[in-house]
Amino acid sequence: MISKSRFNNIYVGPRAIFAPDYVPPQLLYRTKEQQSLHSILRDSLYDEFSLNIIYQGIQGIGKKVIVNKVLEDLQSEPEHQDSFRTIKIDCKEKNPEELIGSVLIEMNKFKDFNLNLNSVLNSNIPYLWNMFKHGCGKLNKLDKYLFLIFNNVEHLKPEILKKFLHYSKETKSTIISTINMVLRAKTMDILSEFDQKKKLNYFSYNELLSILKQRTSLTFLHEIDKELIEFITDLIFEHYVPLPGKGIDILREIYPILKDQNAIKQSELLDVCQNQFEPSGGIDEFSMLTYLSEEDFLTIIFLDNLSNHFIHKSNIYYITPKELKELYDISCEALEFEKDLQELHQLISMMQKIGILSPSRKSILKKKYIQNNPLNCVHYFMTVNPSRLKTVVDVVFGQI
Repeated sequence: MISKSRFNNIYVGPRAIFAPDYVPPQLLYRTKEQQSLHSILRDSLYDEFSLNIIYQGIQGIGKKVIVNKVLEDLQSEPEHQDSFRTIKIDCKEKNPEELIGSVLIEMNKFKDFNLNLNSVLNSNIPYLWNMFKHGCGKLNKLDKYLFLIFNNVEHLKPEILKKFLHYSKETKSTIISTINMVLRAKTMDILSEFDQKKKLNYFSYNELLSILKQRTSLTFLHEIDKELIEFITDLIFEHYVPLPGKGIDILREIYPILKDQNAIKQSELLDVCQNQFEPSGGIDEFSMLTYLSEEDFLTIIFLDNLSNHFIHKSNIYYITPKELKELYDISCEALEFEKDLQELHQLISMMQKIGILSPSRKSILKKKYIQNNPLNCVHYFMTVNPSRLKTVVDVVFGQI
């Protein structure tokens, strides 16, 4: 179970997973990136020089949280508390007029600002740019620095972003952009316009596990089963790429169950996860039916016992080699077959190959998994819903 000791003794509640701009009290495994951005932004405030910075990485890897954490820390420092203003804009589905208009609307929320936003409606691009420059001029007169945060800039036309980058050099402002992927070839060209380009790396199994433990610890007052978080981490590594955003999406989906401290079944969690992974992980029912229809009777009996093992236990996520051997022995005894350890090895390998069973990353990291001996793995988990596997097995039985 997750320890009752909290990260920095802070309980946040559901905001820790539902608030899109939530910043945890500690950024795990991003210390270097956090310190680097903090240092250069602090220097830019002291020396009043402009910067254009871009963070690259797949959605959910933590680009925004690094930027938000650093700006939050800068704002809390006495010497910088009132030295800058921040505007954050999501660039998704915004044409140039909407983008500049959004910046002007946010700018008009600043104290001592009174821009005539009525004139923004139906205005042409040159007029909007002039209003933006006028707003930056007002900030300069107030001796305030501007941090302009553009998220998802892959949706912008490169020429619009380039113009903002150009204006940042003329005004007392820094632009920090995040990009999820390159949607257009021309977007690659704009990368050369930035003073600093930071590409975020993926997390290891243990790093991602620690981050998801941190979020559950911040979200819930009661303890959450450690194996559940390990299982979510394993599923992400199996079907996606190792990033926190996907794990937080899953935690949001199962929050109502976890909130009431109900035991969540593995099959329920797999159903939730099938909506999170595109395409869904594992093997579909039709392919499974086609494959198993050609298998021998022992394999069918074994898979029936395997599915029942998980269905009849509400809160298990893993199975050990010892338990797999016990299921195999029971299957052999039911058919009065002679037990053969090599046959069990082949059976486990087959289930891995077609996507029914997978070795946990925690077993691999502990160097307890040897490819040519599946029984050396500490833990396996099912990558398909055991209830659906049971249904397919029952259909195969009906065909025999």
